[in-house]
This record gives sequence, structure tokens and C-alpha cells, in this order.
Amino acid sequence: MKVSVEIITGTFIDTDVSEDATVKELKEKVSAVVKLPVTRLILVIGDEGERRMVMEDEDETSLRDLEVREWSHIYLFFKHPDMVSEEEKRSNGGGEDDDPMEEVSSDAESRRRNEEENINGEEEDDKEMESEEEEEGRDEKVEDEEEKEENGDKAKDDENDDGVKEERRESEGDNKEET
Repeated sequence: MKVSVEIITGTFIDTDVSEDATVKELKEKVSAVVKLPVTRLILVIGDEGERRMVMEDEDETSLRDLEVREWSHIYLFFKHPDMVSEEEKRSNGGGEDDDPMEEVSSDAESRRRNEEENINGEEEDDKEMESEEEEEGRDEKVEDEEEKEENGDKAKDDENDDGVKEERRESEGDNKEET
């Protein structure tokens, strides 16, 4: 039978499972597609009013017993890797898990973290660059103002209102007429 598994991101995985397939078999098929270990997968089944999370102790339960039918819509969520490792430590007495998929997942997780760090580093570089450009702009403004003062021009700051500037222009115009 075909079932449709929707990941929280909105991606759908349509997969075929046998009529008497178990929850674990479905998780294994989905696990291969999303490249995460079965231990990180959380399934939510049921219709709108009756949705429920499939518990880990139900992995051996058949999908039919959970009323999953042809083209049933199942939601897929992921456990955080830290939660999985804590649960495994408690259940295994602190032993290591030999799940090869976990290694792939850990490598992928490491690459994702490195990419995030690189992106964050680039953002910080951009902020530094903007700060330097702003500082250069202020320096140029100060230099321009000093140059105007040296030339005898007493330029008003941008903060003065237009009325003051207009009065100055009018008075300059009057001076020109008198000469």
C-alpha cells in the first residue's frame, strides 16, 4: 500500500509498504530517504480530530492495527540528536550505538554546523565592513567641514532648519545688491 509521509518542512515522501508492514519498517524506509537514523524519527498518525504520536514501544505494531490505510497521511518529526543520545545512554547503560546511519547523520550535522559558523562569520565580517565604511564617511565629513572653515565659508550643519539657511541666502543677496 502507498502512504504519504509529510515532513514538517512541507516535503512529502510517498512510499510503498506491504499491507502487514510495521511502524519500524515504515520508519526504515523513510530513514533511508531523509538520511537520519530511525531513532530520530517521530511519526504522527490519524485524521484531523484523532491525531496521535506513535510511541517507540509501538515500533513492532502493524500499520493496519494503527488504522493506517492506502494513501494515509502521516506526519514526520525529528528528535534533536542530543535527546536521542541521552535516551540511548539511559537504555543502553551508557554504551555506544553501532548504528552506521548515526555516523552519517553526525557527519551531516557537523557539516551543517560548520556551514552555519561560516555564514555567521561572514555576517560578522559584513557588519565590521559596514562599521568601517560608516567611520570613513564620518571622517570625510569632518575633513570637509574643516576645509570649509579654513576657506572662510561658514557652512551650516545639516541639522539647521531651512528657514535659517534661507535667511542667510537672502542676506547674501542683499549684500550683492548694495555693491
